Amino acid sequence: MIMNLAAALAMTTALGAAPVQPPVGKLPGTSTKVVAKMAGRPIQLTSYSTASTGAPFKKWAWDPAKRAFVETEGEVAVSPDERWTATLPEAGLSGRPTMAFLDRRSGARKNVELPVPADPQQEGRYLQTLWPTWSPDGRHLLLNVFEPGSEPRSEGIVLIDVPTLKARFVRIENALITVGGFQWTRDGKGVVVRWGKNGKSAIRRYDLTGAVKRTWHVRGRPAAQGQGTFTPSGRRFVTACASLEKSACVWDTATGKAVTRIKLASSPAWSPVLGWYDERHLLAPTPEGVGIVDLRGKVVETLLRSPEKQGIYLRFEARGKG
Repeated sequence: MIMNLAAALAMTTALGAAPVQPPVGKLPGTSTKVVAKMAGRPIQLTSYSTASTGAPFKKWAWDPAKRAFVETEGEVAVSPDERWTATLPEAGLSGRPTMAFLDRRSGARKNVELPVPADPQQEGRYLQTLWPTWSPDGRHLLLNVFEPGSEPRSEGIVLIDVPTLKARFVRIENALITVGGFQWTRDGKGVVVRWGKNGKSAIRRYDLTGAVKRTWHVRGRPAAQGQGTFTPSGRRFVTACASLEKSACVWDTATGKAVTRIKLASSPAWSPVLGWYDERHLLAPTPEGVGIVDLRGKVVETLLRSPEKQGIYLRFEARGKG
């Protein structure tokens, strides 16, 4: 049964108790299996989407109170301290976009209207708003705002302060919006995004007022999963840097020089999973599914196994400080 995410997560864990992580076993509605214990890790599997030919996406979010994945009708993001769940409902034909917040600790819910500009091409509509992403310290949530198209360009980002839940729009125009869009710097004081065009691009860093602070002339898009683009220390960052995202490139943050390039497993049915697991390992595709990979490309541990033809988008987020 499909249910509103806020209702699905209304039963919260006890104050101070660590939320339960998904167990070993099959993910509902898929042939994908969790094959390793997820508790105690620096990442959390918070949601996934499934697709089949001719059928709409089905979205599932982990509900720690119910100890199960439940169907939802929005894009879900969970804060690093696991206290806050933020849901971006499916875009309607009219009305300003909103973000639904649930405080798992108190059970309080609030809908936040997003200050997204109107779509100049469609009267009564607003620009596309996607990919809610928590800052590493859990103090802000960002959303990408852009015009639709084959190579969409940014109009800016929405930043929501937590716990006040006050939202503001920051204009950053013409960034190249690829999978994941804008990503956080490790200190949470800025964002990075791809700049240029496909095949010839760089990575730019902006502060939270929209001012350009640095450009790295490197290949690929900023990684969006697990601990995100930057290592926990912030000394290195990773991009998906080859056609069809078959390679990961690691770069030195201070110098912008290449550290290593790693070949990745891939499946045309999976959406890419790439980001840091910890300081020395990546969360990345493996021949069996998704797992932990070292900087030589060796699979250290498989976390999920998934058939090559299983259409699935997995969402892993950081877990820890918040």
